[in-house]
Amino acid sequence: MALRSGSNKVAVYCSSMRHIVSCMRAFSTQIRQGSRVVIYVTRDIGRQNTLLGPSKQFPFSGDVSSKLAFDLANEEAKTPPKLNVPSVSVGEILEKSTNNVKRSPSNPDDQFSAKNIELTASECPRLLKKDLKELFPGIDFSQRDICVMNLTQKTDTDMSAWSTEMEIERMQLTSAFIESATAICDALHRLGYWADFIDPSSGRPYLGKFTNATLFETDDRYRSLGFKITDLGCCKILEHTLWGTNAFVGTIFTDAPLGSEAVGEILDKVNAE
Repeated sequence: MALRSGSNKVAVYCSSMRHIVSCMRAFSTQIRQGSRVVIYVTRDIGRQNTLLGPSKQFPFSGDVSSKLAFDLANEEAKTPPKLNVPSVSVGEILEKSTNNVKRSPSNPDDQFSAKNIELTASECPRLLKKDLKELFPGIDFSQRDICVMNLTQKTDTDMSAWSTEMEIERMQLTSAFIESATAICDALHRLGYWADFIDPSSGRPYLGKFTNATLFETDDRYRSLGFKITDLGCCKILEHTLWGTNAFVGTIFTDAPLGSEAVGEILDKVNAE
């Protein structure tokens, strides 16, 4: 278990992208199976209007009833059936498949040495939020609390220097991010929230409408998300606080607030490896 937290940012760590995909798919399935519609029916034991059909207490012509039928109707009225419908929360659904993990404020460095994947959630910076209407046309962000989730993978090669090995690894990391981000967005959609993510290969929304606006990981706006962007003149490079330039980041946007149960449960689920 590993978790770091700040005033408006939470970070969890795991060692496998497959873990994220599998737990998010289980999350979505459990939400779908747990949803139910309950109809409560009140039993009317009073006399019925004869125009609506014979009464159950007086089934024979002339409002005549047998003693057995009358006693049975009264007995049923004394002990009406009870519907035992437990309320199911998101937390209870997730607890069935994974033990809840308590967040700890402690963060010794050795907890993170074996983890090569970081998922952070933070409130969307104001300047970045103003640009979202161009990145996601058709979505009104004026009355929404936007949460930014960055999924960073530690890389084997240095992402600041091009090489054949770097290009191959980047393609693999892009594919892994898209699969994980799709699973996270699907879970948020099933909880009733809007969610989309940026395709690292194009800088554009993966699920939303096409737009000319882009957001690449070396964009200066990533500084407001906790990354260091260095301009080398010929290009810009991104540096992670733990892994430096050996990092590949993908970004998810959602209107599920940072303090919502949905975001908290996703972080706990990823953290419970």
